[in-house]
Amino acid sequence: MSGSGGKNSPKFRNVALGSLYWRHVLPLQADDLSELMNGPIRAKLKIIPDSVTWGGQAAEVFSNMAGDFMKPVVSVVDDLLCAGINVTVYNGQLDLIVDTVGQEGWVKQLKWKKLDQFKSLRWKPLHLQSRETAAFYKSWENFSFYWILRAGHMVPSDQPETSLKMLRMVTNQDK
Repeated sequence: MSGSGGKNSPKFRNVALGSLYWRHVLPLQADDLSELMNGPIRAKLKIIPDSVTWGGQAAEVFSNMAGDFMKPVVSVVDDLLCAGINVTVYNGQLDLIVDTVGQEGWVKQLKWKKLDQFKSLRWKPLHLQSRETAAFYKSWENFSFYWILRAGHMVPSDQPETSLKMLRMVTNQDK
């Protein structure tokens, strides 16, 4: 599949994969987003090494990763949690590709010893400065789950302020 971008446009043998790329990845390669991520976001977080820069996903990378899309990762997440590594799951309330109910479903399959404590928690509202409820979350020790309101599959582009607040919370930079 070739897009409308001319001779330098990525081509995909799989039409559905090409459609996903054009719909979800290409818009994130805009210069404005690169400037935001590598400018004010980097400056505010103060934890991103100088050697790391944000960049849009290349069509070749997207195509080569296609075999990993939508694969179960329950055992991988279990291994990470058991090793004491912090794991954060987040998704948009309006995501039709990776819906919240499906996310909650695979989380319930974890064999993590502390899953019962996590499941017993109530969802807490996450408020922005405007006091608007922007998300709900729960967190137990090294596992957190964020449900971002009014966001689809591309949470950071749909709800940038909420995404930044979540990122600050995850990195303990929220003040």
